[in-house]
Amino acid sequence: MEEYYEKAIQMIKSLNTNLTREQYNKLAKKNNLLCADSIEYISQKSFESIILENVA
Repeated sequence: MEEYYEKAIQMIKSLNTNLTREQYNKLAKKNNLLCADSIEYISQKSFESIILENVA
């Protein structure tokens, strides 16, 4: 599970843009990544805070 989480975070970092939950979920589905809800559950943080932490 950790590997899938890391792949999702890497994609968020590589896009370097503020994604909405809907935009992210569409990309995640196309790229076979964890959905926003799963990322929130694993990290115990809101999706919005995850985006803010990982976008420069």
